[in-house]
Amino acid sequence: MAWSRSAKVSIVSNVVLLVGLVAAWYGLPAAAPLPYTVHKLLHIVGVVIFMGNLVAGPLWLWLAYLQGDAALLKWAAVTLSEADIWLTTPGVQLTMWNGLWLAAAMGGVAGQPWLREAVVLVVIAAALSLGLVLPLQERMVARAAAGDRDGTRRAMIGWSVWGSVVMVPFSLVGWLMVSKAPLFS
Repeated sequence: MAWSRSAKVSIVSNVVLLVGLVAAWYGLPAAAPLPYTVHKLLHIVGVVIFMGNLVAGPLWLWLAYLQGDAALLKWAAVTLSEADIWLTTPGVQLTMWNGLWLAAAMGGVAGQPWLREAVVLVVIAAALSLGLVLPLQERMVARAAAGDRDGTRRAMIGWSVWGSVVMVPFSLVGWLMVSKAPLFS
């Protein structure tokens, strides 16, 4: 299967995410380019965009499926995929880079047990996203584009299950960010 443009953007975004997290684990970035409060605002905006798309996208896709209109389902699946380019990717990058600069102001990822746990959870979620959710989304979009309602439904079920699994580590990261207390340490 050839990867779509949105899949390629998602793969690159996840690689950048992982490189940034590895760098942060070893103490980079050292200095924030903007004031702390600006990084905090951009971090929160990124989380809202990212998590909002992860929650809203599946809802309107399933609503389109339930309408029974093949053209609407195709549009919804393709638009969901495009939303990854315009919402998920910028949201992830805003969240990560601003979060890393915020972490640097707190002594770095290595200095805070809850930040180390958050990094591990994000790596787990990224691996699940790339290895399971993205291929299922690509299959779902292809089936919807071909007008294969049954194939689309099967792909949507797998995509929904694994997408829900991926939400667990992201939700735990949200809890860590709010509580600033480790889950496992």
